[in-house]
Amino acid sequence: MKIGIFTDTYHPDINGVVTSIKMLEREMKKRGHEVFIFSPSKHEPTENQNLFMLKSIPLFVAKKFKYRIATFYSRPIAKEIKELNLDIVHTHCEFSLALFGKIISRKFSIPFVHTYHTMWEDYMHYVVPIKGTRNIYPKRFARSFSKNFVRKAECIIAPSKKTEKYLKYRCGIKNKPIYIIPTGIDIEPFSPSNFTYEDRCNLKKNIGINDNEKIVLFIGRIGEEKSIDQVLSAMPEVFRTLPNTKFVIVGDGPAKDSLIEQSIKLGIDNKVIFTGPIPWEKIALYYSIGDVFVNASTTETQGLTFIEAMASGVPVVAKYAPNLAEFIHHNENGLLVKYDKELGKSIISVLTNVVLSNKLKQNGFVTSTQNSSKEFGDKLVEVYTQVIKNYKIKKSDEDKKNKKISEKISIFNLKKKLVNITKLTKIKKG
Repeated sequence: MKIGIFTDTYHPDINGVVTSIKMLEREMKKRGHEVFIFSPSKHEPTENQNLFMLKSIPLFVAKKFKYRIATFYSRPIAKEIKELNLDIVHTHCEFSLALFGKIISRKFSIPFVHTYHTMWEDYMHYVVPIKGTRNIYPKRFARSFSKNFVRKAECIIAPSKKTEKYLKYRCGIKNKPIYIIPTGIDIEPFSPSNFTYEDRCNLKKNIGINDNEKIVLFIGRIGEEKSIDQVLSAMPEVFRTLPNTKFVIVGDGPAKDSLIEQSIKLGIDNKVIFTGPIPWEKIALYYSIGDVFVNASTTETQGLTFIEAMASGVPVVAKYAPNLAEFIHHNENGLLVKYDKELGKSIISVLTNVVLSNKLKQNGFVTSTQNSSKEFGDKLVEVYTQVIKNYKIKKSDEDKKNKKISEKISIFNLKKKLVNITKLTKIKKG
């Protein structure tokens, strides 16, 4: 197969969408398929011959993210795409490059599928800074926008049940097949055995932490929706109980300045360390120094950082959210708290209770192995294959009634196949 990936964010950006695309790219290539990436220009040299970059400008509503928005159409690249003879178009965002992908799909009669990574109503504060009851209107717009974008898609891929329910019941998407395919991770790079005691000591020293100090860790984009302020508010309690502890925040984003200000007001700025953005290839080392990983965000569509922490052998504490409850089971492979006031006590429990900490580490690692990149790749191949087959039938001269019956049967059978892939993966892991 020749797969065209259209995305508004790609390397060197560091986020969940890029992680998912890189995993998709790797798994498809392992199976002998060709993957072509279409993204905004970053003005950086690249050796990837299958990466096409459209001219772009900084996205004015997200300057601190350093994201860019590309032109909606490029005639030269469209000509190149025609020669590539793509089998399927897979869009991963809802803006410039995704619109280009939709145009290409229609222009060259190529089926397109869409992965819905981001619930935009949780991010509207970046675009329309309205609070209170009037905030409902931007959220309604986000839902309507999401629904309209996927109107012509052959199917939608959702990373979690939470996303599927959101699309069905909040956005009102009822006439499109939605397949739940969580992004798997390659756990090998996160293995604690990849790093020596000296590696960890050197990193701690470089960021101003003594070897005997405990580390509460957050890794991710520093945005309002990540609720890092709630974790910060819980830290004075942690520091009073365990003075020999530091809170390390790895990443960058628009909320960083307000969090620095908050830590100063709380009188804990000497115990909170902001590392700034870290290259992806070094992230696993940062996970390895954590004694507990904490994230209070309830807006995640999947929660890849939790799985990465589990693969790194770091116990996790999370704020309860339906999608996180799909794989984090309280007091088994992590701690799920319902109220902000429980965050501090939960962090202290993990840091002081060796038996609990070890249990969460061991069970968490098992959970990380069940979110395999292979299962992710196997499911995508099944979806691509069936979508391409259905699209050919749709474009054929076959009777319209028979087409609808055939499509319904194929959707039903595909959902069964995806469930069976998960069952087989669990049997092999077990």
